Amino acid sequence: YERLQNRYGVPSQYNVNGDLTGAIDMSIDGSVYVLKEGGTVIKLLRGEVQPFSIRNAPENVLADVTKMFKVTDGNFYFLDPKKNRIIVASDGGLTGDSTYERQYILESDQIGTLQDLYVDAEGNHLYVLDEKRVYDIELTR
Repeated sequence: YERLQNRYGVPSQYNVNGDLTGAIDMSIDGSVYVLKEGGTVIKLLRGEVQPFSIRNAPENVLADVTKMFKVTDGNFYFLDPKKNRIIVASDGGLTGDSTYERQYILESDQIGTLQDLYVDAEGNHLYVLDEKRVYDIELTR
């Protein structure tokens, strides 16, 4: 919906040229980021595909991710339940060149299959959910 002076316009299609087949999650921060099966991220700005890559990342680092979280004007967080980890990448800004920052690995016999994540950037905490518990991880600055 386009915002007009005192109301919103009629609905219109946002996606102009992005192939969203296999999309499993999305995040919005000015741009729309769509996570697809296999770890591909599509960045849409005003409905058009923009370049997006993660520099300095290990090969196929996003291959098994199932969820993504984007902090407004901050990092990306990707949930990889197969390897019990959260992958962190910087915001790519206008260039779309994000950079691999680090990963957090959850190690314990009691950790179940990771389901979802949330980042409280102001409180500097990462919350990860499995079938029974919520884990609170203090973020490294």
